[in-house]
Amino acid sequence: MIAKFSGLAAFLKSEKVNNCFVDTTILFSASYHLDSFNSAAEAAFNELSLLKVAVFTNVNVRAEFLENHRRVLIAECLIDFLQDFESKIDVSLALKLQSHRTSYRRKLDEEKSAKLDVNQIRNFRKLLLDFNCPEGNGWEIFCDSYLNRKIQKIWPNTDRELGLNFISLRSGDDSPYLNSIPEWEQATNLVGRYGIASNDAMILNMFLCSKIPVLLTADLEMATVADTESKGAKNIFIPDSIFAGK
Repeated sequence: MIAKFSGLAAFLKSEKVNNCFVDTTILFSASYHLDSFNSAAEAAFNELSLLKVAVFTNVNVRAEFLENHRRVLIAECLIDFLQDFESKIDVSLALKLQSHRTSYRRKLDEEKSAKLDVNQIRNFRKLLLDFNCPEGNGWEIFCDSYLNRKIQKIWPNTDRELGLNFISLRSGDDSPYLNSIPEWEQATNLVGRYGIASNDAMILNMFLCSKIPVLLTADLEMATVADTESKGAKNIFIPDSIFAGK
């Protein structure tokens, strides 16, 4: 069953649910204030905390989560790099970074996500690799002095603030939260039958194999596949704004 976030607390209380699973979309939304679902995600996590519902995720979610924040932080750190190196870099690189700074600030003013796409990051990487100084090339300096110190804090801070738990599979171990062991073939089958991304398929496969009855997501495709595959036996909650348009 797919339901709205606004009905989450009442459902959890009535069904006495004590654990749920969250995917990358909702976890990232809760941790990034410019995400369009930030308010809905924060409200949901507050309800989970108040009701003492354990929140589970897995390593695939963590990997996607860090990738999303990498793209956010590179956009942010490029501004810091420009501030410190503007007088040392060549005109062409300076103009590219100045243009990025203008776009970045405009997005912040409009309260829009400033996350870069993969191609934009590759272009900046190439430009910075061509800039050399005694400390190394520009990309090495950028990563070591700007990006690394920020990205290292993202997961530990989120883990602590949201009280996350992992469903993990180790060789020879059985998880008390799983009905069956997720298999690669099952994830591949989800990709083939629904055309979803492989990472999404692995996340969804873990949830479907688990004993956890509730999934929170801001991805309607993920919600629809989860509902179809579980034959309505699991409860999928999505932000109200998505539910209204589905």
